[in-house]
Amino acid sequence: MRRPRSGPGERVLVVGAGVIGRVYAARLAAAGNDVRLLARGAALRELSERAVVLRSGGRLLQQSVAVVDVPEGGYDTVLLAVRRDQLDSAAGCLESVDCERVVTLGNCPLGVPELRARLGDRMVAGFPGVGGFFDADGAVEYVPIRQQPTMLERAGGRESGVVTALRGAGFTVRTSGRMVDWLATHAVFVVAMCEALDRAAYSAPGLADDPATLSALVNAIRSGFRGLRERGIVVTPPALAFLFTRTPRSFAAAYWSRVLRGPVGTVALAPHARAARDTEIAALRADVARLLPLGSAPGLDAFLRVDASDSGLGPPRP
Repeated sequence: MRRPRSGPGERVLVVGAGVIGRVYAARLAAAGNDVRLLARGAALRELSERAVVLRSGGRLLQQSVAVVDVPEGGYDTVLLAVRRDQLDSAAGCLESVDCERVVTLGNCPLGVPELRARLGDRMVAGFPGVGGFFDADGAVEYVPIRQQPTMLERAGGRESGVVTALRGAGFTVRTSGRMVDWLATHAVFVVAMCEALDRAAYSAPGLADDPATLSALVNAIRSGFRGLRERGIVVTPPALAFLFTRTPRSFAAAYWSRVLRGPVGTVALAPHARAARDTEIAALRADVARLLPLGSAPGLDAFLRVDASDSGLGPPRP
């Protein structure tokens, strides 16, 4: 049975108490929604005793959020904010949860049909519009990503309630009728960017100052996008496709040099690439290897496999 509504906002369960889960849970709660944050282990103990603390652009938010370890009760929205490598197990605990919609806030470029088969038509594919890391004191330092706001699948209107709630909490939200293509495009971008950051020892300014690696990164993503198109995937959003396929390579490299020097590079991209190197990024590299079999994107293949024998980061191949 669904819990009685305790206020005018959405009843929301956020699954996952990492950076993304805490940002969305705290901001939704601060906006007056009835929020529960599903956590386990050390995160459960920590958040049972203290508020979620967020820092962004010099602003501080300390917000108490109700924490649970079992997804009981009913909800309007479940936000599934876990890493790609945790997605299958997390989805399993939601199959019997009473809710109107389950929104995935992460990259699952090959997992949408399988998740929809498990969760039904209530599933809405999405992606977060923020990135960040944990400070030494346990606070979340994060940045909204202007170039990549929160994305949600157009799902016959099922997404409308959560779109309203997220916008009410100050998130910029866009919707897409090609969310699976969007996720595939983003996966290619992410694995290439993380390889480039790995070469720069996870220093975003260091990568920004390395024109050779930036040029190779642009070539790799361009090759990957070409491979996606040849396999019938629409490279989206159009602005990203235009940047990597229609502008001169030098322009795209200069653009990312500027971005990497700013908070998107130093707060969002580089810390996540380092923290998720052997978990989510490894899983995404396997997804990209399945999306683009060996030879279908030779420039991306070469870029991802250059140091594979030394680093163990090469994408699995058939």
